[in-house]
Amino acid sequence: MFRPLYRSRQVLQALRPQIDAGELDFAREMMSAAEADLFFAMERRDQRHALEVAMRLRRGTDDRTLLVAALLHDCGKGSVPVWLRILNVLSPAATDLLAAEGRGWRGAAHRLRHHAELGALKARDAGCTETAVRLIQGHVEPEEAWQHVLLRAADDAS
Repeated sequence: MFRPLYRSRQVLQALRPQIDAGELDFAREMMSAAEADLFFAMERRDQRHALEVAMRLRRGTDDRTLLVAALLHDCGKGSVPVWLRILNVLSPAATDLLAAEGRGWRGAAHRLRHHAELGALKARDAGCTETAVRLIQGHVEPEEAWQHVLLRAADDAS
């Protein structure tokens, strides 16, 4: 019963994401100008989610690289319609069948399914640390595994 309620809340929040000025100040303080440009180019719903992930992590760490990765972990998604996000949660395989590089909703499906790799490339271009890039991509070095575990747990909980 908990999972359907959780997903319903996610959909409602995605329709009208709220972000306060203090949260935006936190994001600006954590990131370089180029990194912040990536964050502010994200859809508002992805910014909201990224802030939730970063704030959750911030309760237990002040590791700047991890917090930047949290703020940018979905920067590869671009614009994705809510219906496609819902389909991806319900059936990632169906989203894979619809995905094709390019524009429109097929391109959005492709970005949604490959956002980690796409986001890692954007993060590298923005000057993120190699550790942050690997955290966004999900392919970390053994000594970074603890950061990856924390990031995934915060992402799953948000």
